[in-house]
Amino acid sequence: MNETLDKVDDHLCAEAREALELPKPERIAFCREDRWVGYTRAQQILRQCDDLLLHPRSLRMPCLLIVGRSNNGKSSIIEHFIKRHPFLTKEDGTPGFSISWVALPAKPSESNFWSEVLWSLNIAHRSQDRADVKRPAAIDAMRYASTRMLVIDEMNHLANAGKDAATLLAEIKNATSALRIPILATGTQPAIHALRSEPQLMTRFEPIGLERWKLDAEYLRFLISYEKLLPLAEQSNLASRTLAPVIYGMAGDTIGDTVSLLKEAAVQAIEMGRERIDAEVLSKLRGHRREDWDEAAKRL
Repeated sequence: MNETLDKVDDHLCAEAREALELPKPERIAFCREDRWVGYTRAQQILRQCDDLLLHPRSLRMPCLLIVGRSNNGKSSIIEHFIKRHPFLTKEDGTPGFSISWVALPAKPSESNFWSEVLWSLNIAHRSQDRADVKRPAAIDAMRYASTRMLVIDEMNHLANAGKDAATLLAEIKNATSALRIPILATGTQPAIHALRSEPQLMTRFEPIGLERWKLDAEYLRFLISYEKLLPLAEQSNLASRTLAPVIYGMAGDTIGDTVSLLKEAAVQAIEMGRERIDAEVLSKLRGHRREDWDEAAKRL
């Protein structure tokens, strides 16, 4: 066993411990890979998503809207949820269960929304066709695929649809009512305002907030969990009174920025020939501080 591995103790998960044996470039690549950490709020939301998926079919299906700031974990939760419920087929090879996932285009319309649905199901079509041509094709495709839920990411883009937003929402409501499936949507705050243009659909949604992170016990637990995923032989003690405030001050109050910082800090430690993240390593990343970006913006 080499000198690096001699320093290993129980602070790493098995996968990260094995990654210590990788060559430096692969070890760095391992640090930068996305990994799931099931923090408390995420687990609560996943349980609500599971309940929604299992809801008995009815004419008026309930829906969920996961709403929060950009880069605060909405898409990661959705991705993990979908991975937990993979596409299933029956013994005869026909679809037995599926979740249809679409990302609302930056400037959504009826036509490009139905194209997104068809593409999500790998259905070839003419994107320039009218919405009234694509709509029945998309509904039939979801019905054939035994779609049990429609997931719509970036629901906040409805704010860019102008007067077409209400029409598009009505289309979505009618389609999901016909299929008797729920909607699981994500978005930033404008999604809430956009949904108000279709009151009948809005009343079906339960908003679930992803609040900004605070430097509290939950944040410290997250740092402890994420440290187990970083292939560094020595324990960094990221949740210590010394490092946690520095990390929070640099990354800010979103989980995405925190994860990005920890990934790059681990890479920096490896590049420096160190086996832990400490104040010296973090000092090399000062250019990533949120306040530095804010200050730069003020000067423009």
